[in-house]
Amino acid sequence: MRALLASAVGLFLTTVTLGQSPELPGVREQLERIAGELQLDGAGLVVVRDGQELHRSLHRGLGSEDVMAIASASKWLAVATVLTLVDDGQLDLDVPVARYLPEFDRSDKRMLTLRQCLANTGGVPARLPGRMRGMDMRKFAAAAADAALRDQPGSAFRYGGVGFQIAAAAACRVTGKSWHELFALRIAAPLGLVQTKFGTLLPVGGDAGTAVLPWVAGGAVSTLGEYERFVQMLLAKGEFAGKRVLREESVAAMFRDQVADFVEVKAEGFEAAKVRYGLGTWLELLDGGVVRASDPGAFGFTPWIDLDLGVGGVLAVKDRVGRVLPKLQLLQQRVRAAVTSPAVVGEESVVTLSHGGRDRRYLMHVPPHEAGTAALPLLVVLHGGGGNGEQARETTRLADLGVRAGFVVVFPDGTGPLRQKLLTWNSGGIVVYAAEHDVDDVGFLRQVVADVQQRVPIDAGRVYAAGHSNGGMMCHRLAREAADVFRGIAVVAGAMNYLDADDQTPMAALIVHGTADEHVLYEGGAPRSSVGRSGERTDTSVAKAVAYYLERNGLVAHPVTEQRGKVRSEHYERGKGGAPALPVRLITLEGGGHAWPGAANKTRAVADAPFPFDASAEIVRFLRELPPLSGGAPAPR
Repeated sequence: MRALLASAVGLFLTTVTLGQSPELPGVREQLERIAGELQLDGAGLVVVRDGQELHRSLHRGLGSEDVMAIASASKWLAVATVLTLVDDGQLDLDVPVARYLPEFDRSDKRMLTLRQCLANTGGVPARLPGRMRGMDMRKFAAAAADAALRDQPGSAFRYGGVGFQIAAAAACRVTGKSWHELFALRIAAPLGLVQTKFGTLLPVGGDAGTAVLPWVAGGAVSTLGEYERFVQMLLAKGEFAGKRVLREESVAAMFRDQVADFVEVKAEGFEAAKVRYGLGTWLELLDGGVVRASDPGAFGFTPWIDLDLGVGGVLAVKDRVGRVLPKLQLLQQRVRAAVTSPAVVGEESVVTLSHGGRDRRYLMHVPPHEAGTAALPLLVVLHGGGGNGEQARETTRLADLGVRAGFVVVFPDGTGPLRQKLLTWNSGGIVVYAAEHDVDDVGFLRQVVADVQQRVPIDAGRVYAAGHSNGGMMCHRLAREAADVFRGIAVVAGAMNYLDADDQTPMAALIVHGTADEHVLYEGGAPRSSVGRSGERTDTSVAKAVAYYLERNGLVAHPVTEQRGKVRSEHYERGKGGAPALPVRLITLEGGGHAWPGAANKTRAVADAPFPFDASAEIVRFLRELPPLSGGAPAPR
């Protein structure tokens, strides 16, 4: 079994390290069998996550940039285009369409909204009679307004393309631009799409880019490579290459059930045990409550996203959807199995050890690597007061994000009165169990790092600690007492309360803190809200902590500042006199509370709501950007 796993790991890693297209174990073979059974002229598949390809394979002569009609896979492109106007305030999903298209100001259509149009619940016919020859957007709007509703808006689900075309007509009317102009400006340009364009309904994709009536629900053409970029943008919650294409809320709306609970949704063109519908997307409910969003086209071209895994795929074929989709479902199962296998996600274990007369433990997650691989970076993640390793893993998602970035990630347990419950760290300056019992947590965490180094090849110059609240305070203590082990820290909502020791070795530091944190005040001082006796303290301010690390690292106190909504980033990296220096970064969350930013749920019923900022992704990004220790890192000052 270990030999088979090593072989699979080797296959996955070798294709990446040699600069070739990465491949998931068994997926190429599965698609090759499908292509043979269906006698396809060509087939291609990409699987992506976190802006990176997990798999790419081309079969039977298909090229990554071969243009093909994508039929109903056009809907994702169309909905995204409309939502950019919603983001800008030019359209509103929940006001009557008649506000934008006066033709719909009729007794039966005054309640019809753009949301209903994009969710197939507007009651409009699935298609208009005739071939719509000679129509442009304005003539189409008039014809659609004349067509009788099949159901009262919001009362039934009726799959078709007319509602999407109504939304497109509204977008064109309110902006004064053609659909081709809108798509090119708002989606194609920021994503670098050149071949992806909208064409006619019949023939599908005809006159792409110039059609007088571009059919937005099924008339687009694209390529495997270009549609992959679009899926990457959706997976990145609306961002691509550092540019904001869609608001995060708009992407979430696409993949949220938009049909009233009492309305039945039936899949069309494919089989599914249970399915719902978002904005232009099918939401298939798989076993275990897993949701898959997909947009299969009539010729089999199908993008999909497994929302639980954050993994997206694009299958590029040209055949009949009824023949392709049953095979695709088997392929998707293979992709899920591969993506969640140890060959891709690495291995996890629970490690116990003794320290200071206590039985201690940590959870360890190791990325895939071959025997003899170069040493890996290590991230030690410390839970907040009252938590444990499992809670920190689930809340932060740093096991997944860290392993994908090539880190070994461990989650140690603090100590407390109960086994694996109400655990704390002896971080200094706070009255908790670990402090009252004088627990040697600095020594314990040194031992954790040494123990991991005995099990996995670790780069001693890339060992980092991250922590939340009491765990963040512990990171500050490690910076002062264990700088020979840890090269950088990432602190979320944790004050620098331990001042009894110091170290002049430069220490990279990322600090993330909300201005409305009642438990650890941004400006320092006694907490306004606390649990147990944690209020018996006076916290150091965020400003004082930043000033300390700037002085310690020899940095000039003039940051590169960026403001994105309520998130302000201050990055310090310029050393005094031009000397190389480890950076300090402060992320201020205006109005942010004490919860881990970006967490999916509250950690406790009484906790505040997590601020909508992905602190975990920021931590991984910050640590990955740090220069290697062998590359001229500053010596102790």
